[in-house]
Amino acid sequence: MALSQAAVRLTWWIARSLLVPALLLNPANAAEPERVSIQTLLSPQATSYQQHLVTLEGVTSALHIIPPIVGSYSPRSKPCLLYGRASFVLEDETGSLLVLVLGSCNPGAVDALPKDGDRVRVTGVVQVLKSEAPRNVRVQASAIQILGSY
Repeated sequence: MALSQAAVRLTWWIARSLLVPALLLNPANAAEPERVSIQTLLSPQATSYQQHLVTLEGVTSALHIIPPIVGSYSPRSKPCLLYGRASFVLEDETGSLLVLVLGSCNPGAVDALPKDGDRVRVTGVVQVLKSEAPRNVRVQASAIQILGSY
């Protein structure tokens, strides 16, 4: 009897192990990041975007490249020397906000950063640090596409 219970538990564990990732990684469930203006993120409804993935477009300025440090870009990755860490201001027709780039273990990551004056599309996670006016909102970039230079 104990053997059959163990077999049932093993079968259940295998089924659950296969089903959960399939549901989470199913493209039908993957929503595209919402495209928003900076004004929307600086408005009273900013808290509704807290920790949401959004896409913004604008022009970069005040690029600050942070020297490499030993760290990890995610809780599950092994520590490495992180390159390409930076911050910059992103400005669109409606306002401006700070964008953070956590970097990666790739030494060439710094070369992929936008330059001041580049028009970019940034996808990242919204971080509302202060929801009352004047609001303090930033975006932690997960992808940056350089669209052109001015």
